[in-house]
Amino acid sequence: MTKATQIVMGVVGISILVFAAWFFFFRAPAALPTSTNGPAFGTGSNVSTVGTGSGGSDTNNLQPIAGQASTQKIFLVATGPVAGATLVQTLHPTTTMARYVLASNGHIFDLPLDSPGSVPRAVSNTTIPGVVRTLWTEGGEGVVFQYFDSGVLKSVHVSLPPATTTSSTPAPIRIQFLPDNIASIAASPDGTQVAYLLVTARGADGYTAKADGTGSKKLFSLPLTELLLSWPSLNTLLVQTKSAAGVPGMLFSIGVKSGSVVPLLYAAGLTALADNTFSHVVYQKTSAAGDVHPTYVRNVGSGTDIALSFDPFPEKCVWSAAKTDLLYCAAPLQFTQSNYLDLWHQGLGSVAESVLSFSVSTGLSNLAALPGSKDGGVVGAIETFALSSDDRYLVFVAQGNQALWGVRLTQ
Repeated sequence: MTKATQIVMGVVGISILVFAAWFFFFRAPAALPTSTNGPAFGTGSNVSTVGTGSGGSDTNNLQPIAGQASTQKIFLVATGPVAGATLVQTLHPTTTMARYVLASNGHIFDLPLDSPGSVPRAVSNTTIPGVVRTLWTEGGEGVVFQYFDSGVLKSVHVSLPPATTTSSTPAPIRIQFLPDNIASIAASPDGTQVAYLLVTARGADGYTAKADGTGSKKLFSLPLTELLLSWPSLNTLLVQTKSAAGVPGMLFSIGVKSGSVVPLLYAAGLTALADNTFSHVVYQKTSAAGDVHPTYVRNVGSGTDIALSFDPFPEKCVWSAAKTDLLYCAAPLQFTQSNYLDLWHQGLGSVAESVLSFSVSTGLSNLAALPGSKDGGVVGAIETFALSSDDRYLVFVAQGNQALWGVRLTQ
C-alpha cells in the first residue's frame, strides 16, 4: 500500500468517525416499523423447506378485487391492502404481468395488464401474516418478506414459479430464512444476490449473499446504525443515513468486490437514489433556512448538479431500465414543509401526488399521470413504485388503503 493510499484511507476513516460521533449523540432515532400481532410463520431457523403453495384457505374468499375491463390510463389492479408489487414480462404470450403480495397474509397473485377483463391468479397461498416489507428478486421469481414475530423482525425468501397466463394451480414453492433483525436489505440489479445490514455494538456490518440468503459473506463495516442500503448497479452498493429535516446526512458508495467505502454527499435532510449505471444520483436536501427542499441530479463522474423543475422525494422515484437518463417520480401537488417527509414516514402527513418524468439529457419534465383526473384513479399520496422493463407500465401502492394501481405510460 502506497503512502498516498494510506493518507486517503485515513482521511475517509476519520471523516466517517467524526460523522458517526455526531450521528450517535445528536441525531434523533428513526421510527421503526410497527410490530404486528398474529400467528407466527415458520420457526425462524435458517433452514430451507418446501411447501405446496396451499395454506388450506379458500382462495376465492381471499382474492382481491381487480379493475376488470378498464382501458383508462390509470386503473385499479387490486383493492389491497398490498404490501408490494413488481412487473414481470412474459413471452408466451407476450404480456406484462403485475405480481403482488397481500399485506395481511402474504398471498401472492398475478394479473395480466394487457388483457382487459383478466382476473387475478393465485401464485402462492403460503400464509405469512403481517408483511411489512417486500423485496423482489430473480426477475419476480423470488421475494423476500419481512414481518414481525414476537417483536423480532424476520426475513424469509420465497422462490416462486415463473409468471404465466395459463396455469391456475399454485406450484410448489421453497422458503429460506435469512438472519433475524435485518436493518436494511437490497437486491442486485439482476436479482441474483441480496445485500443486507446487521446492527452491531460498533455500528453496522454489510453482507452479500445469494438471493435466498445462502452463501453470505461480510463485505464492510460502518460505525453507524441508522442506515439505508440500495444496490443500483452490479458493482456498486449505496449506503445513506436515514433522512431527517435539517439533520446532516451522508451518502456512501461501496464496492461490491472490494468493500471499499467512498463518501459521495453530505447535506442536511439528505435522501438519494442512484441509477442502474451509477452515472447519476437524484438527491434532495433541506435548505440552510430549512424552508425548502430542492432536488437535484448529480453526475457522479463530473460532480455537477442539475436542478429538477419539481421537488420529488427520491425514495418515491424509480429510474427507467429502458432509458437510462429517464426518471419517474411521485411529486406533491402542493407546497410541503421541509419536515413533510418525516411526518409522512410517521403516518402524520399526506398530500395528493402526481407522477412526473424527468430527462437528465434534456432537463425537461413531463406529467406522466394525474390520479383523480380524467386519467382515472383517485386523488391521494403514493407509497411505492414499480416500473416495467419496457417503460409501458407503472404500478404504485396508494397510501392509506394500500390499493394497487396501474398506469399505462404508452397507450
